[in-house]
Amino acid sequence: MTSVKRAAVSLFAFCAAGAGILAAATPAAATTADTSRSTLALMVQGPNSQQARITLLTCGPAAGTHPRSADACATVATVDGDLAALDVQPDGFCTREYQPVTATATGFWQGRPVLYGETFPNRCEMLRETGALFDF
Repeated sequence: MTSVKRAAVSLFAFCAAGAGILAAATPAAATTADTSRSTLALMVQGPNSQQARITLLTCGPAAGTHPRSADACATVATVDGDLAALDVQPDGFCTREYQPVTATATGFWQGRPVLYGETFPNRCEMLRETGALFDF
C-alpha cells in the first residue's frame, strides 16, 4: 500500500471515529442525522512523498481548521459534494512543470459519504481545478 493510500485510509478512519464519537454524544431526542452539516478531512501530499498537509473543513456553517473555509465550502457546494466534477478555472493557465501533488478528501457532504483522490501534475493545476478547496 502506498503512503498516500495509507494516509487516506488513516484520514477516513479519523473521520469515521469522529463521526461515531459525535453520534454517541448526541442526545436521544436528536438522533435524526443533520444532513445540512458537512465535514471533510482534506490532505495534500507534495512531490517525492513529502510530508502531507491535513486540514478539516466543516460546512453548514463554514468552520474547521481550513484557512479559507467559507470559500472552500462554496466551492464544494457548486458541485453538490461531487469533487471529481470540480473544474474551477477551466481556462486557467499553469506552467508544464512536473512536480506531482496528490489531493484527497474523506468525509460526508450533506449526509452522503465522500471519498476523493487525484494526483495533479503540479500545485498550480490542482488549484486551477479545485479552487479554494485544497488551498491550505
